[in-house]
Amino acid sequence: MIRNFKIWQKLLLAGALAVIPVVMLSLLFLQSRNEQIARTQAELSGLEYVSPMRRLIESLPQHRAAASAVLSGGTASGSALEEAGARVDAAVAELAVIERRKGRELGTTAAWESIRVRWEDLKLRTMSLSAEESNTRHTQLISDTLAHLRRIGDLTGLAADPDLDIYYLAGAMLDRLPWAAEYLGQITAHGASISARGAAGAEESAQIRTLVRQSASSMEFMDRSFESAFRQNEDLRVKLEGPVSSAMNAGGYLRNLAQRELIDRQAASSSPQAFLESGSAALDKLYKVHEMAAVHTRALLERRHASLVAQKWTQLAWAMSLLLLSALMAFVIQRGITEQIRSMSQTFRQISRGDLDARAEIYSRDELGTMAETTNVMLANTLSLIQSREERDRIQDSIRKLLDDVSGVAEGDLTKEAEVTAEMTGAIADAFNYMLAELRTIIGAVQSTTSSVNGTAQKVQHVTEDLAGNSRQQSERVRAASQVLQSVAQSIRDVASRANEASQVAENALAGALAGGDAVRRTVEGMAGIRQHVQETAKRMKRLGESSQEIGEIVQLISEISDRTSILALNASIQAAMAGESGKGFAMVAEEVERLAERANEATKRITVLIKSVQTETTEAMSAMEATTREVVEGSQIAGEAGGRLAQIEEVTRHITSLVQGISKEAGEQAAGSDRLASTVAEVSAATHSAAVEALRAASDIRNLAAMVTELNRSLSRFKVPSGEPHAGGLVHAAGD
Repeated sequence: MIRNFKIWQKLLLAGALAVIPVVMLSLLFLQSRNEQIARTQAELSGLEYVSPMRRLIESLPQHRAAASAVLSGGTASGSALEEAGARVDAAVAELAVIERRKGRELGTTAAWESIRVRWEDLKLRTMSLSAEESNTRHTQLISDTLAHLRRIGDLTGLAADPDLDIYYLAGAMLDRLPWAAEYLGQITAHGASISARGAAGAEESAQIRTLVRQSASSMEFMDRSFESAFRQNEDLRVKLEGPVSSAMNAGGYLRNLAQRELIDRQAASSSPQAFLESGSAALDKLYKVHEMAAVHTRALLERRHASLVAQKWTQLAWAMSLLLLSALMAFVIQRGITEQIRSMSQTFRQISRGDLDARAEIYSRDELGTMAETTNVMLANTLSLIQSREERDRIQDSIRKLLDDVSGVAEGDLTKEAEVTAEMTGAIADAFNYMLAELRTIIGAVQSTTSSVNGTAQKVQHVTEDLAGNSRQQSERVRAASQVLQSVAQSIRDVASRANEASQVAENALAGALAGGDAVRRTVEGMAGIRQHVQETAKRMKRLGESSQEIGEIVQLISEISDRTSILALNASIQAAMAGESGKGFAMVAEEVERLAERANEATKRITVLIKSVQTETTEAMSAMEATTREVVEGSQIAGEAGGRLAQIEEVTRHITSLVQGISKEAGEQAAGSDRLASTVAEVSAATHSAAVEALRAASDIRNLAAMVTELNRSLSRFKVPSGEPHAGGLVHAAGD
């Protein structure tokens, strides 16, 4: 069906097929940009939770600390408890509004309702609980709130942003900083409670020691996250480095206060208000950093969103411009080709109708223009060798009429004359009439007339031989033109062959580019999976480190118990010695208890060494996992860029393939056309050669004319001449005329 199309239709179809890959790639690019824009919008939506969640996780530890102080006997902290409760209620109300709008979409409604209901219950029953139970319930509620914050970050994609500066800022906001604040908040609550009671138990001291270490580790991780973000974006260093350093110092001051008052002395000399104020100052600075990080994260996301939207519309504009430009270029090229071909076709149709003066117009200087110019030259050379049909018919009619007029002369009647007309035979008729007049007057001078005819025959012979030579030269020129056209046809066939080979190479390149693009996409997906697994492993390593720290505290507690057991065994031995004989059995038991205490002490020392080794290796492993995470993220970005470059290579290769296929097809058609033209010129050359041969034969016939003149005298007796015709004596006068 396609071979029945016209050339402009084929060009239009080829252009449409070439546009399809461009349109598909543009659609894929727009889809990718829309996905990135949607992801950025989801992260911005997740940031809406951050501010009210920050106020909630900031107020809950303050409420816990104030409640611990009040329930432990510090009545001066009652106003602080009421203020903290009001702040928690305000944050809960604000979050409820956001949750009603977006909770169903994210699937967080059930978890949020659990947190809200438990807060309402805790608020109502705070004063009826013990200090320890209140602290436990507050801590559990805060842990669930922090988990809810992390869940929101995971659901909205904020915790896995592809940009490293936003990734580390989000990690600090969603995980590092809130947990550091929680540990400091627990230290504040325990400090206020112990200060109100005046002394700390062994279990409580061990718990505070664990909290001090956990808070130090969390703040160190937080500082590393911010430092990683600063390395990716130096503007963040200028804006956040000072507040982060201030928060680190405030947290260190609170830890030192707890170490000095609650661990080293085991009896607080400071007032509950001092712990509340120090803890409030540290938490205020931490959450100030949290608020600033959220503001800068929002600014970075909004900037990226605006950039993605601008890139989307810019790419769409470029695609439309390229499509319009391609359509314009295709139209111009198609018009040039079709106009030249239409002109040549029209010229051939005119020639087929007998109009040998028709010539093709030349619109370009390409192969078609050169072919049209060559065709015009060929027609000009051929026209001088070919007689038109009308002229031939007119000559034949004139000759037939002349033959009718002189048919009587063939019978010997010299009284008849031929009619003189304006046709080509008119001159012959006039000459024939003159010849008849001469015959009538010089019938007696046949010898002189025969000699004159012989001279005329020789001149005609020379003219005919010249005409035959010219015919041979023209035949040679036509033959040379035929050979040139055959050479051009062979060159076009070679071009068509090379175009087919180039088409195959372009298809192979396209297949390679598609395979490369698919491999890069699989690499990106694999690196994304590796990144997720590395993050999960890092979380588990963190939990392992925290668990090892808790085990270390428990071992420390066991060590203290073994020390006290040794003292108790010593006292028992002293009491047994004082009891005399009746205390010997008790002394043996005391010795056995002392040996068990010594063995327990040695075991705890070995366990302490092992735990410290595990903690050191865990810290190093976590640092290595963070470095691996950064490298995986950077590798994902590089692989994504490589995928984009291979997509561009695929687009260019597809375009080249379509162009080479079109060129190959057109070259094949041109080769077929040039073969037909070469065949036509060869036929013209053969006809010209035949005309030259016929001209030579005519010259030979004229040479025989002189011999035939001698036979004229034998035929003169048949001729009739009118009476009174001058005799041979008037021959000289007639010849003189």
